[in-house]
Amino acid sequence: MNSISKKLLTGVATLATLSMVAVNPASAETVTLQWLTETPLERYQPLIDAYQADHPEVQIEIQQVPFENLSSQIQARVGSGDSSPDIYGADTPRIPALAAQGLLLDLEEYRSEIEAAADPASIGSVTFEGKLWSFPQWNTLQLLFYNKDLLNQAGIELPSSDPNDRLTWAALLDMAATAQEGGAEWGLVFQQVDRYYQLQPLFESAGAGPGLVGEDLLTANLTTEKWVETARWYADLYESGLSPRGIVPNDMPFLFKDGKVGFYVRGNWSIADFANSGMNFGIAAIPYFEGGKPVTATGSWALGINPHSDNLETAIDFAKFLSLSAEGASLLYGTTGQMPSQNQAFESWVKEREEQAPGASVLFAHELSNTAVPRPRTIGYVAFEEVMNRMFSDIRNGADVQTALEQAEQQLNSVLGRLR
Repeated sequence: MNSISKKLLTGVATLATLSMVAVNPASAETVTLQWLTETPLERYQPLIDAYQADHPEVQIEIQQVPFENLSSQIQARVGSGDSSPDIYGADTPRIPALAAQGLLLDLEEYRSEIEAAADPASIGSVTFEGKLWSFPQWNTLQLLFYNKDLLNQAGIELPSSDPNDRLTWAALLDMAATAQEGGAEWGLVFQQVDRYYQLQPLFESAGAGPGLVGEDLLTANLTTEKWVETARWYADLYESGLSPRGIVPNDMPFLFKDGKVGFYVRGNWSIADFANSGMNFGIAAIPYFEGGKPVTATGSWALGINPHSDNLETAIDFAKFLSLSAEGASLLYGTTGQMPSQNQAFESWVKEREEQAPGASVLFAHELSNTAVPRPRTIGYVAFEEVMNRMFSDIRNGADVQTALEQAEQQLNSVLGRLR
C-alpha cells in the first residue's frame, strides 16, 4: 500500500486530504500546507488541482470544522504558537480581534497587489488599524428568494427584483401567510436563523442599531425599546408557526429546494444552487421596516496566514492564487457560487447570475452601493457574536424576549469590559 493510501485510510474523519507528491526527482522537497476551514474539500478541489498542476511539490491538506468550532480551533492552535494550520478561513468581522491577538500575518507589503486585484469593500473588510491582515476571498449579499409555483398556487403577485419596488416586512408577512394558506408548509424562512450575520439587518432597518455602542464598540446596547420590539417581531415568526423551530441553518436550504417554503432569506451564493436544481424561483430585495431604512448583510470570508507557519512563502503564494488571480477566483466561485472579490472574476460571476436570475445584476449593484452594512468591526466581535447567536437561538425557541436580551447584555458587558 502506498503512502497516499495509508494517509487516506488512517486520517481523522474531519480531515479531508488531497495529496500529490513531487514527480520530478530534481524538484524541491515536498511542502505540505494545512488549511483550516469550514468549507468542504469538494468545494476547493478544482482550485487545489489547478494550483498543484503547476506546483507538484506542494500538498494541500484541508481540515474542515463546523463554523461554530472554527474560532476555538484558531485560538487554541495559532494562539499557542503552533505552526499549523498554515492558512485558515478568517471571517472578516473577526479580523480585528485576530490581528490584535497576533493570530494573523501582517500583509501590508502586499497592498499594491491586493488593491490591483480586489474591490475596495473587500479590502476594507480585511483592514485593521491601517494594515492588511488577510487576502480577500469573496463578498456577500442577502436576497429574498421565493417559490414561483407556491406563490402562483396561492394567487400571490410575484415580487419585483427592482430594489425600488422593495417590500416592507409587514407586506411580506401578509404574503407569507397567504402562501402558507395556499399550500406552503412554511411561509417565511431565514436560513441563518441563529446567526447575527443574517439577523443584524432587521435591527438596523428598524433603527435599533447593531447592538454595540461606544468608540471601540465594546459596550452592549440590547435593551432599548427598538431592540426589544424587533426581537419580539422575530420571535413571533416562530410562535405563530409562519417559520419553523428545531431546524439548524445547514438544513434550511433543503426546505426551500423541496418546495416547502414560500419565501426564503439567504445569500447570493444560492442562485447557482437553485438554478442548477431546476427550481422555479425568483429573487427580490430584502424587505425593510416601514419608517426605517433598507439594510442588507454583507462581508464574508478571507484567507488568513498563520504568522507561526514554517511554510510562509508557499502559503502566501497559494493564497495569492486563490484570491488575487482571475483563474483561482473563478474556479472558486464555480464550486461555491460565492461572489468573488477579484475584479475580473466578479464581472464573470455577475453575468452568470443574471442568466440564472434575471434582475440580479441591477439588484447587486444597488445593494452593494446603497444598503450593504457590515458587521461591527471591533476586537470584541468574536465574543459578541457567540453570545448573540445563543440569544437568537433562545428567542427562536420560545425564551422570553426581554429576559434573553437583558441576560445577553449583562454577559456581554462583563466580557467586553475586560477589553476596554
